[in-house]
Amino acid sequence: MNSPSKATRLASASTGGIPIRLQPQFVERVWGAARDSEELAFLYPSDRSSTTSGNGPRIGEVWLTGSENRVAIGPWAGKTLQEVTSTCGAALLGDNPGFLHPSGQPVFPLLVKFLFTTEKLSVQVHPPDDFAKGLGSWGKTEMWHILRAAPGARLAIGFRDDVPVEVIADASRLRESADSGAIEKMLHWQEVHRGETYFVPAGTVHAIGAGIVLCEIQQNSDITYRLYDYNRAGADGKPRPLHVSEAMEVIRPRGEGGRTEPYAWSNGPGTRQLLAACPCFATERWEFAAASMDDENQKQILQFTQDDRAGNRPVIWIALEGSAEFRAGGSSETIHAGEVVIIPADATSYNVCPLAPSVFLRTYPPDWDRDIVEPLRALGKSPEQLCRTIFPTSAGRKGDAG
Repeated sequence: MNSPSKATRLASASTGGIPIRLQPQFVERVWGAARDSEELAFLYPSDRSSTTSGNGPRIGEVWLTGSENRVAIGPWAGKTLQEVTSTCGAALLGDNPGFLHPSGQPVFPLLVKFLFTTEKLSVQVHPPDDFAKGLGSWGKTEMWHILRAAPGARLAIGFRDDVPVEVIADASRLRESADSGAIEKMLHWQEVHRGETYFVPAGTVHAIGAGIVLCEIQQNSDITYRLYDYNRAGADGKPRPLHVSEAMEVIRPRGEGGRTEPYAWSNGPGTRQLLAACPCFATERWEFAAASMDDENQKQILQFTQDDRAGNRPVIWIALEGSAEFRAGGSSETIHAGEVVIIPADATSYNVCPLAPSVFLRTYPPDWDRDIVEPLRALGKSPEQLCRTIFPTSAGRKGDAG
């Protein structure tokens, strides 16, 4: 029998089932905040600033599960997430064929970021899967969970109801609005507050205003089509490019996005809410009100197995407040606010031990029937009853470039 090729051996390598803690990657943006600003300090105090990278003084994004994020410790220490993904394949990602990357190569499906805005972001749109596939990428459906919002801070999702579809669908009229900046006033702007969650399906024109700190969970794609950027210069001093023609091909005049209505999924050791679910991701908010006991036998420990709703796929835990210890595969990792840990798909079980009053987001690519429909049915609910929480036809998986 022929021995397996190197590629086959790499693709079948086990992760060891251990928690994977990644180092944050700090990214400069023209609309971002200063490194030493209070906006960054509440998640990244100065004593943890050694993880920063890049040369610019304005940090707009902190990437947590990007391809170039590096493993902080353990047998994979120093490796990028893409290197681990390429090596382990299904052992890390699970066996859901719906998440095969258009390139045919293993790619981690979800990109988690924190955004820090001191200026408006551009008016933009992202393509759905069916369009992005031709570019060798996934589309980009995303959600935003608001961590901080200055008084009066706003964001925009979709067009105002009183803007006729005929205007949006008319290429020449929409291009004229984009060129003049009038498109900004055509959008549905709304004031935002801490704790709110917003869903943004691919194909929906959107913008984020100043004075906001949020956690963004999205398909792992960086395709952005800008329609208007306030005529400002980029980091190189030149106007950032616009992509009006490309945007015209993917815009959905009427989308299903907007503020979600969290669903109290269950109560147990921690309070658990479902913030948003679509075929690309399901995201929950977990809150632990009290710290664990010092005695190991009395600690508040949550156990998750492969039979759990997020089994057999990677699970990302994002620390917003406090800290917790994650145990799996005979190893443990402690993460603090501003950090993430990935539980790989081949972890047969894992434990979560909160070490302080804490708030976490848990997100994962769902098996739609098993993870969403069946658990809701057991609770006497259906996705249709939770239409502001559950989005079964998000444009990320079923594009509508209308």
